[in-house]
Amino acid sequence: MGARARIAHFGGSFEHGIVLAVHEEGRRLEVRGEAGEVREFVLSPATARFVDASSPHGPRLELLGVRGQ
Repeated sequence: MGARARIAHFGGSFEHGIVLAVHEEGRRLEVRGEAGEVREFVLSPATARFVDASSPHGPRLELLGVRGQ
């Protein structure tokens, strides 16, 4: 928890985020974006990338590192 992340939206825009919670042994993450919205991302077994839990065609998540390091 507390890891920095970047939410990549369709069309090329990005939003900074922070990981709030980790579930299912790291396969599901809750992330708060810049506007305060909390989104869930799941690890796609097909691509090994984190994708929006509500739609595999929505935003994807890139983990950047742990805060303070």
